Amino acid sequence: MEDDEDLGEEEAFKIVLIGESGVGKTSIISQFIHKIFQDDIQPSMGGTFTSKSLLFEDGKVLRLDIWDTAGQEKYRALTQMFYKDANAAILVYDITRKDSFEELTKYWFDKIKENSSSDIILFLAANKSDLVEKEEVNEEEARKYAKEINADFCSISAKNSIGIDDLFIQITKKYTGRTDFKFVDSQEELEMLRERKDSNNSKNKSMKLI
Repeated sequence: MEDDEDLGEEEAFKIVLIGESGVGKTSIISQFIHKIFQDDIQPSMGGTFTSKSLLFEDGKVLRLDIWDTAGQEKYRALTQMFYKDANAAILVYDITRKDSFEELTKYWFDKIKENSSSDIILFLAANKSDLVEKEEVNEEEARKYAKEINADFCSISAKNSIGIDDLFIQITKKYTGRTDFKFVDSQEELEMLRERKDSNNSKNKSMKLI
């Protein structure tokens, strides 16, 4: 998106999280949306989504529709439908599981390229950075792969909330080309901020007329 493009009142920006079951996709979303980590999350079935809005300084709003897709093999054919119209994809692997990284390179990346637009934004997320002592995937290897597939690399921990907000900030910056935004935690907060901006704009206009 260009800097001067009109976002409209509530444009949707679709982000899908992709990867093997158990790599932490649901936990990443939970930390970003609710600031909560749970150890006993059940594996996702099919695909579910949740939203979070951000407000630009000019009062325009972008809604992030974040899709959590199942990583279990029995759901693989089903989850491909959720890649359609995605603006960005986060390919997630668990640094303590070599197989989760290998499946990204052998299966998941191919499927997102086959079922999404050619200009989709890609991020490779190395989850569970808090367990670096159990690391099975060398970060240098992962960064090299990210470069090969034209993806940005990020190291995160859903458990400790390390790098989670920054991941979505960087994705949003890449999509919009802008940095003048603020994430809002509720519809009530969004409306309050917009009303405040409208009030300030009205005051500024009145001052100019005086």
